[in-house]
Amino acid sequence: MLASEGIKRVELGRDEFEKRVWEWKEKYGGTITNQIKRLGASCDWTRECFTLDEQLSHSSLETCGIQEV
Repeated sequence: MLASEGIKRVELGRDEFEKRVWEWKEKYGGTITNQIKRLGASCDWTRECFTLDEQLSHSSLETCGIQEV
């Protein structure tokens, strides 16, 4: 998405980058999940979550060593 627009991630700023990540997830997240299901994955799909979901966000930032803004 960004490369086709000639934009680098750091040029967007955190808020705009995060907004675009969520847009990407909305567009492609279901496709990826459906592919995994078709491959026969036997997962507890009720627990599916995304790295930036509120409940995981803090842990993800901490693990990556990123300071919350």
